[in-house]
Amino acid sequence: MFESLMTALGMVLDWQNFFWSLFGVTFGIIMGAIPGLSDTMAIVLLLPFTYYLGPIPSIAMLMGLSKGGNFGGSIPAILFNIPGTPQAMITTFDGYPLAKQGKSGKALKTALFASVTADTASDLVLIFLAAPVAMIALRIGPPEYSMILFFSLIIISLAASGSPCRGLISTGIGLLLATVGCDPETGTPRFNFGFIELADGISIMPMAIGLLAFSEVLLQAERWYKERNRARAEEIRLSRPGTDDDRLTPAEMKQCLPTIARSTLIGSFIGIVPGIGTTVGAYLSYIWSRKKSPYPEKFGNGALEGIAASEAGNNAVNGPNLVPLLTLGIPGNLAAALILGGFMIKGLVPGPQFMESNAPMLYALFAVLLISNLYTLIVGGIFVHYARKLTNIPKTVLFSCVMLFSFLGSYVNNSSLFDVAVMFVFGLAGYLFTKLRLSLPTMIVAFFLGSLLEHKIRQSLTISRGDWTIFIDRPIACCFFAMTVFITLFYIVRLTRGRKAVKP
Repeated sequence: MFESLMTALGMVLDWQNFFWSLFGVTFGIIMGAIPGLSDTMAIVLLLPFTYYLGPIPSIAMLMGLSKGGNFGGSIPAILFNIPGTPQAMITTFDGYPLAKQGKSGKALKTALFASVTADTASDLVLIFLAAPVAMIALRIGPPEYSMILFFSLIIISLAASGSPCRGLISTGIGLLLATVGCDPETGTPRFNFGFIELADGISIMPMAIGLLAFSEVLLQAERWYKERNRARAEEIRLSRPGTDDDRLTPAEMKQCLPTIARSTLIGSFIGIVPGIGTTVGAYLSYIWSRKKSPYPEKFGNGALEGIAASEAGNNAVNGPNLVPLLTLGIPGNLAAALILGGFMIKGLVPGPQFMESNAPMLYALFAVLLISNLYTLIVGGIFVHYARKLTNIPKTVLFSCVMLFSFLGSYVNNSSLFDVAVMFVFGLAGYLFTKLRLSLPTMIVAFFLGSLLEHKIRQSLTISRGDWTIFIDRPIACCFFAMTVFITLFYIVRLTRGRKAVKP
């Protein structure tokens, strides 16, 4: 083992590794900060360049792209309520309210601190627990997936908004939208209303941009028209933050540490299980942190712990997400699948034998992950310093630019004007849903998980030949099913008691 470590050290101490890791982090942050251009798109754009790089520099660049893009998505989410990446939508809950209070610098620094801390901790989880955790992940099949996803949806529905009823309606709409496209087994078109462009379903990016970004422009325009004086006062407040509003104090860092630790554990567990992803990690971390907080009423109104939970939850998925990739050859999400492509280009085949036959290279990759975190801290700090100045832009100019980026972000995803139309339709729908006080992020998460839930349920029923008891026969699946039932009954009892208390 000592020889492998020394060989790995020699492989890491090469200027190319440091340069391409820095390039990946920087480019990833830029791509993540532009709505519609996610970390996965950054990896897609630069993946062909790995043909001309060695194995370690190419993987260093790809991992830097993933880490940088993950953090970069929080920048527009905090400043303009526009998530640069899908997982950053949860950061908008508390990040944007803080920016409206003139505390954008504090919010961005909290996001950076939580991202780097959780990312580093999750990389340590990968380094020390890869082998034993892979054995646990190997026991998770379609029935377990189904119950974990079902549990996540119920939790999101009941706890994500002030009204469980509205949360369930939002989840139902999201699941309904997920059925648009072709039947996953028979290939029969369904609910596409004759549009060939919907054969593969609704694209997540134009939908998210429309619901969260374009609808926000419409809402802001309405508020500006109705309350011009108030809008001007708010604009001045945004552009002139005080010293305390600009910096993140050591006391506030300490205050956020329990939340970051809790979210890191949740995100690490989510990352180990292939197919769930960063969005669920961020959402469950946020909900659990709000539940454990002594002042849950502050969440959604500008709580630093809310930003820390979201960013720690989605960044903590990164390290453990490589556990099934390196040990089983199973990518945990789209970004991991693209990184797997980078491995294959270099003739490396992740799997059970990879850790034994390529031990020095594996240790070198672990070191590259930690180097990428250091670059994220440095480059992210520079971006935070200059990104805050974007709040000085007049709102009329700012939201015109937001609309432009909304159209561009929707178009570049598939180079399709149809996606622009989809974004516009969902922008109007988001405006209406906001008026009805339905949770837009809940809707998007339900849409994101809906097709995966259907696929896993069908796989489970195929294995059991139509026997639904498969979901309670297996221990892990039964455990999550029992937790789902318990939490649902708990909320029903609490809601009933609340109504009885109000009735007199």
